Amino acid sequence: MLPDYAISMQGIEKSYRLYQSPLARFKEAFDPRKRRYYDDFQALKGVDLMVPQGQTWGVIGLNGSGKSTLLKIVCGVIQPSRGTCTVNGRIAALLELGSGFNPEYTGRQNVFFSGALAEVGRAEMEELFPEIEAFAEIGEFIDQPVKNYSSGMLMRLAFAVAVHVSPDILVIDEALAVGDARFQHKCMKKIKSFKDRSTMLLVTHDMNAVLTLCDQVVWLHDGRLVEIGGPKKIVDKYTQAFYEGGPAEPVALETPIPVVVAGDQAGGGGAAVAFDKTEVGATSFGTGEVTISQVALFSQERGKVEAVYGGENVTFHVWLESKSEIKKPIVGFLVKNKLGIEIFGFNNISLNTELPPLRPNESYLVNFEFIWPSISSDSYAISIAIAEGDQEMHVMHHWIHDVIIVDVLRLCKYQFGLVEVEQATMGVRLLDAGISLISNGKV
Repeated sequence: MLPDYAISMQGIEKSYRLYQSPLARFKEAFDPRKRRYYDDFQALKGVDLMVPQGQTWGVIGLNGSGKSTLLKIVCGVIQPSRGTCTVNGRIAALLELGSGFNPEYTGRQNVFFSGALAEVGRAEMEELFPEIEAFAEIGEFIDQPVKNYSSGMLMRLAFAVAVHVSPDILVIDEALAVGDARFQHKCMKKIKSFKDRSTMLLVTHDMNAVLTLCDQVVWLHDGRLVEIGGPKKIVDKYTQAFYEGGPAEPVALETPIPVVVAGDQAGGGGAAVAFDKTEVGATSFGTGEVTISQVALFSQERGKVEAVYGGENVTFHVWLESKSEIKKPIVGFLVKNKLGIEIFGFNNISLNTELPPLRPNESYLVNFEFIWPSISSDSYAISIAIAEGDQEMHVMHHWIHDVIIVDVLRLCKYQFGLVEVEQATMGVRLLDAGISLISNGKV
């Protein structure tokens, strides 16, 4: 029986010696005074981590935050400078592309070589090989040296080996970013099959994958552990820190408490969600140069609504208050499900609409008119934002998480999947007689 924790890390630190040139390294080796010719770089700084058996944990952070170093220590590729790391169970890893493969060996030879590294016997690998070969789908290249493989072929084979050696712990470091879309879907299906029966440690910049797969999320920044928590909570905080340049002391604007504004104030014959500025919360962030004061969702037929039907014409109102001039405003929203996965959304740039500059000390009303898509019946949260700049480079002035919760209702009694297809019909034709038995869904 395995211990309660698959991975235990206590006080993990990892430092590297950075030399300015090979000559500096040579000088240090022969310096009679034993002077130091390098700078210390701290990749990890006192990380404590306890990952329970059978859970999937994600590791997120900006490039250079220490994510890959953490995984390499877990896999035993490198040793920590300080601290202890204990791994309980057989581990399989997908780190750098092709890591663990000998480029001179054929694909077949590397499969058995990787199995030996994972402590899987030759006889067992012989039994697993047909499944690995079929999953990788590289055909005759299985008997060619892997140095001749494309990056996609290398990734296919590496992933196929990792998931077929029945690891107790599966470690993946951004490896699924390589490969065609079909193979990525195949990999995601395989990964989901590991949930609850194996421990997974996943590094990715794909926040939807984090929200879908992970039980807990580890947030690293500058080699330090910022926070561990539920996926939605950590992803929201990480998004905020991404716009503000780091996780330290995030700015919370005074807009967390919704109140009801009368119909005349709302400007649409119904009620709107406004914000009481007497309390400070962490549901919003930004510079505050322009703020969102009210929002409301209206059905064109039913007025202000908290529940919508797929295919219904709706208008989303956003009220803005500017404190200074905003030359290139961007206003947009995102609709997310309960897991925090983005379902749809748009802004004025995606709609090819250039907004006029916002003048100081003015109030504005922005309207989005659209047909609500026929997504599955459930509750969804709308996040809203106002920024300045363009899609690639912009300054976030105000972002509010989950400002409105909307229930989506369905007209169709039976619905399969995430999206309901409108105006779908079917037909049956008797081929020999050329007679239509069913046309447009009617007998």
